[in-house]
Formats: sequence, C-alpha cells, structure tokens
Amino acid sequence: MYSYIWDVETGGLLLTNDKLKFSKEPRPVYYRELDILGFDKYWSYPKNDDAPIMWAEANNYIYRGRTIAKTKGGSLYTAPELIVVDDSDCGDALVAVDIPKMVERNRELLETLSQETVKKAYGVYNKYRSKVDVFYVAFSGGKDSVVTLDIVSRALPHNAFVVLFGDTGMEFSDTYE
Repeated sequence: MYSYIWDVETGGLLLTNDKLKFSKEPRPVYYRELDILGFDKYWSYPKNDDAPIMWAEANNYIYRGRTIAKTKGGSLYTAPELIVVDDSDCGDALVAVDIPKMVERNRELLETLSQETVKKAYGVYNKYRSKVDVFYVAFSGGKDSVVTLDIVSRALPHNAFVVLFGDTGMEFSDTYE
C-alpha cells in the first residue's frame, strides 16, 4: 500500500510515492455505520450511499484529516462505546467526501500504479503461458474481482484467459445482468 495524506478540502486521501512500512488500510465510512454507532447524536450528515462521510483506520474515525471519534469495546451482543475526541464540529453538518475531485487529484499516481500492475500481470502471463493450460479470472462481481478482471483484460490478449463466475450469494442484482 502506498502512503497517503488527508485532503482536507475533498475529505479524501492524497496518495504519495512513499511506501507504507505497515498497512493502515483506511476504509470509507458511510452514514449507516455512523447511525449504528451513534454519530447522529453529535452531528448531522447526508443520509445517502452516494459517497462516504469520513474514513476509519481501525477504531479511529477521521473527518477531513482529523480524528473526531473512536470506538471502544463492543462484541456480537454489545454495542461499542463511541468516544468523541474532537468536538469542535459537534452540531455542524458533516459533508460527504468529494470522490470525483479526490480521484482527479490522485489521477497521475493511480495511472502509473495501474500501468505498473498491468505490466506485472503481462510478465506473469509470459512466464507461465507455456506451462499452464488455461489462465482464468475468478469473478464474483465484488470490488476486488472487478479490479482484477479490469487489470487482466488490459494486460492479456482477450482470447488468453477465461472468466469464471463464482456466485457467493451476496451479489447485487446487476451482477447477474
């Protein structure tokens, strides 16, 4: 994973050329998770799935570059405790992450990363194509398999691989269309 800094303006991430020594793996946080945790007692925010409101790293909830809350405890039968650590925006309306602007600001690095990955996939194909009968892409319709299929379809000749659909039972209806 590449290192990143928080982009206060978009609410998103700006990738850097540095490699992380350990993985922090930020994940987007949408309004439903915020509702479940009780963020709605402190802030208002858009109630739609168009874009995340903030990010989380482990139990830290980060809004526009600042950790505003943490969770503590919780299990299958008990809710975690929400601890507000920065209440400077309490009562204010939180704004969703501007995904199009975040992507645009990261476009150059994402394009480089994409091209490097396509080259690596083609290198693996060349190394093993005389040793295997078939190359295939396992596809479930989830985000990981969509990205994998995109990379392979850009790297390999279209008649050089097959796509194997694995129905996990958790697909959206458009996956089947």
